[in-house]
Amino acid sequence: MRGPNAATATSKGGAMAGFKQDLLRNLLLGIRACRPFDATSLEDRKRAVKRSADVAMAAARAAAGGGRARWPKAILAAAAASGHSPGGIRKARKSACKRVVRRPRRATASCDVVARRLVRSRTMALRKVIPGADATAAMDDEAVLLRETIDYAVHLRAQVDVLRRVSAAVQRSTFLRDGPAQSMGGGS
Repeated sequence: MRGPNAATATSKGGAMAGFKQDLLRNLLLGIRACRPFDATSLEDRKRAVKRSADVAMAAARAAAGGGRARWPKAILAAAAASGHSPGGIRKARKSACKRVVRRPRRATASCDVVARRLVRSRTMALRKVIPGADATAAMDDEAVLLRETIDYAVHLRAQVDVLRRVSAAVQRSTFLRDGPAQSMGGGS
């Protein structure tokens, strides 16, 4: 499996740098397209930036040769289905409240039964987290699901790195524009 970190070891960050540049370019285009700062509430702005970041990551991964990865296609298909351009993505899932139901204790199960049950529950949890994993029949194979999970996690990490750098650049420009006295709260 080749992700953005795989080429970093061989070349001087070529694939990682290219992926991050594509991600940043797509992010800026997506933010311009969805205009999150026209939104009324802070939550709406957060959602718009998150959608733009997710679609930008999926588009950059697909452009970098998504190969067998299914999560970029799932994110882009959900964005297209919801009517969002590159600035949009899937609607947020609502978490359902689950009641805790106590069941009567049964005879103790053998270790292999408990292990299979644990693996099954963890697999179901992964399918809920990885985009497109719950809808794809090919994800029934646990090895494919784990490969998708690793690929998705590697690219999320790169997305976080890019967003941190953007945030630092925005803070720096605000500091330089407003001056040190006003940015620190000392302005009169």
